Amino acid sequence: MKPEPLEEYNDMNEAAVAKWKSETTTRERIKAIITRTTEPTPASEIAEKARASKPVVRDELNELTELGLVEKIDGGQGALYKRNDQMYIYQQVLKLHDEYSEDELIGTLQELKQTVQDIRTKYNVESPAELAQQLDPDDQDGWDDHTTWQTAQKNLYLAKAAISFYDAQKVVA
Repeated sequence: MKPEPLEEYNDMNEAAVAKWKSETTTRERIKAIITRTTEPTPASEIAEKARASKPVVRDELNELTELGLVEKIDGGQGALYKRNDQMYIYQQVLKLHDEYSEDELIGTLQELKQTVQDIRTKYNVESPAELAQQLDPDDQDGWDDHTTWQTAQKNLYLAKAAISFYDAQKVVA
């Protein structure tokens, strides 16, 4: 006989949310949601996703706006919020700079450039967009290469920026 799941956890999403709420603070949940919010979004929607009250979310979003981590946009019928992409990029670059040496970043940069060059050569195209136009809908390997190229391109930009931080340190030291 198979044990019956607890009624309150019949839905796995509910169980994951309950665990997330028990393991994080309201502030952590709000930050986690706003970090992934790339389109202007009302505080009420962020509150729902963060499983937090609207007044607490509004207060936290206003504080994060003052810190420059969040953009507040006049939505006509109320404020909308999204992450500040410039600060998000800056945080990603600083994280790379802190976690990897200059030599490691240069090695990664070389690998990423090789990955992009290999895909360019394989398909004889110059961009991920051009590759997407030539792929058949059921060409799984091709679409995997497309995703790899887009990811490598994004990581190239971040690695270059992190290397630039090392260069800047040499100038100001």
